[in-house]
Amino acid sequence: PMNWRVSWLDDYTLISNSDAHSPPKLAREATLFDTELSYDSLFNALKSGDPAEFQGTIEFFPEEGKYHLDGHRKCGVCWDPATTIANKGLCSGCGKPVTVGVYHRVEELADRALGTRPPTAAPFTSLIPLPEALGEVLSVGPNSKRVQTEYLRILGRLGPELEILQATPLEDISAAGGPVLAEGIRRMREGEVVAQSGYDGEYGVIRMFEGEADQLSSFQLGMFAGEPAAAQKESGATEEGREPPGENAQSLPSKKAESPVENALADKEVPYGLPLDVEPEELPLSRPSARHDAVGQKETDWFNQLNAEQKAAAVHTSTPLAIVAGPGTGKTRTLTVRIAHLIETKGVAPSSILAVTFTNRAAEEMRERLTELLGTNRSAQITVGTFHQLGASLLREFGAAVGIPQNFTILADTDRQTLLRRACPELGARELQAALEAISARKNGSTAATAAEDILESDGDLWASYQAALKEANALDFDDLILCAVQLLETDVLGAVQARFRWISVDEYQDVNSAQHRLLTLLAAGGANLCVIGDPDQAIYGFRGADHRFFLSFEEDFPGGKRLHLGRNYRSAQTILDAAMQVISRNPDHQATALIADFAEQVKLDVYRAPTDKAEAEYVVHQVEQMVGGVSYFSLDSGRVDDDGLPEDFSFGDFAVLYRLNAQARLIEEAFDRSGIPYSTIGGSALAEQSPAQEILALLSLTQAQASEPAAATAAAR
Repeated sequence: PMNWRVSWLDDYTLISNSDAHSPPKLAREATLFDTELSYDSLFNALKSGDPAEFQGTIEFFPEEGKYHLDGHRKCGVCWDPATTIANKGLCSGCGKPVTVGVYHRVEELADRALGTRPPTAAPFTSLIPLPEALGEVLSVGPNSKRVQTEYLRILGRLGPELEILQATPLEDISAAGGPVLAEGIRRMREGEVVAQSGYDGEYGVIRMFEGEADQLSSFQLGMFAGEPAAAQKESGATEEGREPPGENAQSLPSKKAESPVENALADKEVPYGLPLDVEPEELPLSRPSARHDAVGQKETDWFNQLNAEQKAAAVHTSTPLAIVAGPGTGKTRTLTVRIAHLIETKGVAPSSILAVTFTNRAAEEMRERLTELLGTNRSAQITVGTFHQLGASLLREFGAAVGIPQNFTILADTDRQTLLRRACPELGARELQAALEAISARKNGSTAATAAEDILESDGDLWASYQAALKEANALDFDDLILCAVQLLETDVLGAVQARFRWISVDEYQDVNSAQHRLLTLLAAGGANLCVIGDPDQAIYGFRGADHRFFLSFEEDFPGGKRLHLGRNYRSAQTILDAAMQVISRNPDHQATALIADFAEQVKLDVYRAPTDKAEAEYVVHQVEQMVGGVSYFSLDSGRVDDDGLPEDFSFGDFAVLYRLNAQARLIEEAFDRSGIPYSTIGGSALAEQSPAQEILALLSLTQAQASEPAAATAAAR
């Protein structure tokens, strides 16, 4: 019906095969033909659309997709296109553009009224998979063992699933599966379902029943043919197990037969995180939620969410504090509740609080949690940002004190290369990269500084040439944002900044480098209260100059400081934690910290020693194939997958492959490609770093009246 509203699609034969990707899902979305079984016959039927040969499509309700309506999942906003247009495309919660869905695009392209059906339109049938229907009836998930058992029993009595869904008499379905299942299938055949369309990555939900819990409960007692009611109760077929509607269920439109539109008429991170143009007033980039626009929760609610260790850390404000938080122990929750406690109980002014972390994503999460705790007005006054955002903000505001104009340009890595290449054209590619790394090491004061000095001293003009080129271009690189901020705070400006930030919190403290440590030391020297949190055993940025030993020497660096530990893990089973500690305990500077799992789920760890990197990649693919039940009939024929019994109930989305080095990714991707397993790789080059985007950005920079020299050089080179 969506496509029928666009007249220029009338000349096309429309089909739907988006989910026919594995043997268990064959015919989930199928095309119906009445032709000879040959490629030419099928192709001609599709090309002509002759209803005698091409007889339409069997599909499952498209509203189950993730992007049909518009909205923002985090803000609880779900709109039809008309509402989105009325709000000028901006979310009522955060003020950002909403994620628009399929219906919105259809509305833009439509040149026909709602309900119009072209004369050439082929029929289609929308179905609900039988396991999903059984899951709704039994009030359990469709992938549960109980559903799978009942599914196979019904297939054994009634035959193939498509026949059951489309043609089997309802009285036969009632006899085999109970009256509630028969009633649900009747509603599905008539299109009398409740469809909640997906939006902004949230899957839609299709229900046969809505608000009929009492009827479902009574129907379930008679569902299993020949099974005593007592046995049924013991099996758990009660309303107590029924999953509640989603958080946004009431705000989502529902329908019968028509779509919601028809009824109504969503980074790659820069290292350590930094927008390229950060103005001083932009640093507290709060992202308020529409659900928390006035006041936060009561403090008792906050502390009820914390365990005893977290509470002790949240209320300690009398001395500098280092919180050693193991993996999955609730670092962000503890830190944000501590900040909320300062404001709510201690009467601390929100504008006097500074919270620093390392990535845009972490800063975003911290802002959101503070908004949930304190409401929009107070959370927006807290300065939350990355180290580089903080440095850029201070330099924009006070940089004139050290000779830095307010309109300086921040160079990306590619611009640094262009700048140094122009300043020192004699350098080869490897020498250029080594020189940039040496310059960065010197600015960060990292442990690699000795090697860096050797490189820089081999060419006495290299450092001076690079710094002169930066000054001429009115530019700073990322390392300068910290180094120059330190130099700034070593002037008379320090007092004003110290007076502004009296309460300082730092997340992931194990990843600070020497320059960042110096910056924090200066900020806290005026008597500000400093709280840092992290885990020395999770330090991963040593190659960027980070030094976890600053965490270990906290009490020496900040006299009177106290150290607390968080040891209750909310993420992993105890088996995982014990295995991890066996490895971590071998770290030279490891400080013994027990990690205790908060739940008792039992898991199994397998260790596989691969003879080669290629064998390792093939092993990963083989494991995935086995657990999804095979990706092709070749998997069964070749013996890669065992045909005995049911396959494990997994889909491709249930798997993640983690690797230590990016160099391992290529072979794993090649192995997945050969097997036909779909995958997505996280952490590739950002769009802005890819060549076509770089060319566009460089050319756009030339259109500005004061284009920076590195950008102009990049544009000219391209």
